[in-house]
Amino acid sequence: MTPTLRFAAVGLAVLAAGCTARHRAGAPPQLVRESALVQPGPADDPGPIETELLRSLADRTKTALAAPDPAAKPGKFLALSGGGMYGAYSVGVLTGWTATGTRPQFDVVTGVSTGALVATYAFLGTEYDGTMAKLYTTVTDRDIYRKRPRPAVLFSDAAASSEPLRQLIETQVDDGIVAAVARAHAAGRRLYVGTTNLDTRRLVVWDMGAIAASGRPDAKELYRKVLLASASVPGFFPSVPIEVEVNGRPFTELHADGGATTGVFLRASTLHVDPAALRAGRQPLAGSGAYVIIAGKLYADPAVTDRRALRVAESALSAMVSSQTRGELFRIYALCLLGGMNYHLAAIPEDFPVSADAMGFDPVEMRRLYTAGYDAAVGGRAWRDTPPGAEPHEQHRPRTGTQFFAPGAR
Repeated sequence: MTPTLRFAAVGLAVLAAGCTARHRAGAPPQLVRESALVQPGPADDPGPIETELLRSLADRTKTALAAPDPAAKPGKFLALSGGGMYGAYSVGVLTGWTATGTRPQFDVVTGVSTGALVATYAFLGTEYDGTMAKLYTTVTDRDIYRKRPRPAVLFSDAAASSEPLRQLIETQVDDGIVAAVARAHAAGRRLYVGTTNLDTRRLVVWDMGAIAASGRPDAKELYRKVLLASASVPGFFPSVPIEVEVNGRPFTELHADGGATTGVFLRASTLHVDPAALRAGRQPLAGSGAYVIIAGKLYADPAVTDRRALRVAESALSAMVSSQTRGELFRIYALCLLGGMNYHLAAIPEDFPVSADAMGFDPVEMRRLYTAGYDAAVGGRAWRDTPPGAEPHEQHRPRTGTQFFAPGAR
């Protein structure tokens, strides 16, 4: 976005409070979930079959790549998404998983945004459950940011100061944490965090274990900077400058929320897949488990959108971010098929009511999200083995008109 457009967007945000909404007769959210709508009359298609096709694809892939790599060592991989305060749900799933006695030690953990903050604790093991549970059930807005006066936003790089978050990360990531990550790295395990390089407009994946074990005098400071950058929502938080050196020349990069380029990631390069084994038709990761926890819903909650520029843009952005995350989840699913891994996906249930403000760190709401995640894990309801869009209730027939039924709704 050019500076002119950026200032225009900020200006819209500042002026929006004084604008009159253009109200319309929008249907209430409980009636407009596409998954709940039924059209009268016969349909031209045979019904949703994506689930059957995907399961057939999985079976055929297993048959075609039936020879596991004899050198393969099944691993456990965890990917954590962004989602602001919804990270409380991810933490609930992890601690509930611990309570079942089946949570493994992860060989690889990745995280972006709020998932980056959780990732270090998830990587280090269940002994840190209490720390992350406390963090995600007690923090408030004041512990994360300070909003700037509206007039000041026009002349600033962000709507809020992230100084409280910087200080929080500083208290959490001490010498002991960095040393523990370095030891795990030395044992062959890997922790990756994603940020967005605002100059290249691309995802940057940081090897946090390598940073921790580097022996650099600024290792702890860089570790903290990467976490802060990964959680710095563009426009809301200031971007984080990181000094780099190219061909002996110093430069400064600007990094922000990894969620700007991907909602979640688990790439073959982070799993050290042997390309020769793939070319030979073997499954180098056969028997491994890939676990993805989404701090949010797979589909954004419906809401009546006011007909004004800011609200329309906000609704479209929400749809775009959700779609981007679903695309990345399908990419991970494809990687699982090719690598012989078992796919596991957890997310906040579609019908679970949540606050619309992911940046509204309300301890009451976060405890409710945490409990929901914990109960889902303990009750065996947290995981599914299909990507988004595969289940019957997630598929939509082409509309043949404008009249619908919403069974069960009033």
